[in-house]
Amino acid sequence: MIMEDIVLVGFGGHAKSVADCLEREEKYHIVGYTDMQAATSQYAYLGTDDKLQAIFDRGVKNAVIGIGYMGRGAIRQQLYSKLKEIGFELPVIVDPSAIVSATALIGEGTFVGKGAIVNAEAKIGKMTIINTKALVEHECVVGDFAHVAVGAVLCGQVEIGEGAFIGANATVIQCRKVEPNTVIPAGATIR
Repeated sequence: MIMEDIVLVGFGGHAKSVADCLEREEKYHIVGYTDMQAATSQYAYLGTDDKLQAIFDRGVKNAVIGIGYMGRGAIRQQLYSKLKEIGFELPVIVDPSAIVSATALIGEGTFVGKGAIVNAEAKIGKMTIINTKALVEHECVVGDFAHVAVGAVLCGQVEIGEGAFIGANATVIQCRKVEPNTVIPAGATIR
């Protein structure tokens, strides 16, 4: 099988999780990463984000944003706009250990991490992070650029607004709505 090239945009902790997933999926070849500065990595440092057009021009058509949410939701949105303007495709990345229902819909650029579950008829927006061991139950709607953190639980028919952050091990009880750009703290329960 021929793997397509992909570039990591940003290289912090989240990027390392994404890269690990990409390696396990065996669908993409990571050509390197862009960031403000080089880091210790097995991947090639390709320069700052100013090099993205040149990377695209040399034939790399896929990109993944490796910046997590923590206070950087606006940066993720700006990078998404820049990547789309250049012409990059932002594929859905699902770790092989995740379980995603055949009836779930997942938007472009979304990352579903290790052991996560996205259940029947869930709708996940674009550029969303469903992190390690998160549970998105049946008929949930998760907006664009939202982040469901490690171990968070969304019970059935929950609606998460665009850009919202659901903290680690937080629980949102069924049929609740979380407004756009809201931060639910780690361990909280929304009843």
